[in-house]
Amino acid sequence: MTLYNSRPMRVYFSNLGCKLNQAELERLARQFHAAGFSIAGELADAQLHIVNSCTVTHLAARDSRKTARRGHRLNPELRTVLTGCYVDGDPQEAASLAGVDLVVPNQDKEALLDHVREAFPHLVPTSTEAHRLPVPYVPIEFGNSRTLVKIEDGCDMPCAFCIIPKTRGSQRSRPFDSVVQEVADLSAGGFGEIVITGVQISSYRWGEKRLFDLVEQLLHYLDHSRIRLTSIAPWQLDRRLLDLLQDSRLCRHLHFSLQSGCTETLKRMRRPYSASDFEALVHEVKREIPGVAVTTDVIVGFPGETEEQFEESLRFVENLELARIHAFPFSSRPGTEAASLLDPIPHPIKRLRMSQMLEVADRAAESFAARHLGSEVEVLWESYRDGIWYGTSDNYIRVHKESTEPLAHQLHRERLLEASDRGVRCQPVLLDAIPRRSSSEKPTLST
Repeated sequence: MTLYNSRPMRVYFSNLGCKLNQAELERLARQFHAAGFSIAGELADAQLHIVNSCTVTHLAARDSRKTARRGHRLNPELRTVLTGCYVDGDPQEAASLAGVDLVVPNQDKEALLDHVREAFPHLVPTSTEAHRLPVPYVPIEFGNSRTLVKIEDGCDMPCAFCIIPKTRGSQRSRPFDSVVQEVADLSAGGFGEIVITGVQISSYRWGEKRLFDLVEQLLHYLDHSRIRLTSIAPWQLDRRLLDLLQDSRLCRHLHFSLQSGCTETLKRMRRPYSASDFEALVHEVKREIPGVAVTTDVIVGFPGETEEQFEESLRFVENLELARIHAFPFSSRPGTEAASLLDPIPHPIKRLRMSQMLEVADRAAESFAARHLGSEVEVLWESYRDGIWYGTSDNYIRVHKESTEPLAHQLHRERLLEASDRGVRCQPVLLDAIPRRSSSEKPTLST
């Protein structure tokens, strides 16, 4: 039974940065909701503001500071809690920000609810059930059609540009059964898609269990949900996953971080593969999984990148025919090897290279969608505006169709018809054509 003090707190969550940050914030929201907090839809309605910050670039750090200060200007009585990578990247600056009442480093994020209770005991609800795990899911009206689950954190890679080993520490994995239980709860709770995320999910290891074993087990506990995987290190792909991708409940989508299509640049970045290695991997995946979406990240303007090396990277990325390319300008982060490298790229040149890479990225997404016109895909319907439903296919194509039916959170089989500014228009083939395991077929979770 939950007992409330005279003023139970409404909490608003702000997320900056990656899917891993988003997964953490969703888990925190479930914990706070289970403990009796009310989830506010607007910051102006909240008494508590939790900011999960980012510092992967100087712009992300700037946005983190701005977001943390914003609430105090709206309401001087608002309590702001700042956590995330910006805190670990510059703890002194984070602690001195105006309007921030509590700073929680990444290593204490799982205990953030306890820190809030200790800091604001006269404002928060109390509950004897607050620490039971896995916590109940946030009801669907509080969330979206998809949710994210973190399975591992931290990184042991010495990439020259990356601050993550400093802000998140060494690689570590969540207990196998804990992940399985959380996914089973979320699927039963009505989420149409569960995204498995981490710094590098291919590093997952719990005893003898690897990512393949985890995904294979998760597929046993899906009611009306599908699973999408996030970042996999190109050198760590377990080929057995390609067999699992034949299951329609596992999205035909693999994300491999490239960072550069030039091998010389990759060497300076301390990445353990060549451009040709990456190309061979992409071709293998496409050969094994028809219609698969392969997406990637690319950095432009890394120190020492010559015009010829950038052109090589640009042509390489364009020729791979990827489904989506996330391009970022290099941002020097204190504490990384790249921060001390000579020959930085001037900002005007970096901006020009970014615009060229973004043009390639736009064409890649358009071409990928065009190549799949006429094909059948599994679509998760997510939002509705002005008589039109919008969703995402299993292979990461944004789609839409006119319908007055309530489609939110549902998975339907659709045929892709034509591209437009809204995405790709589609029409139904067969409602809920995905084969589903009945409850009587599910193995029993161990407790």
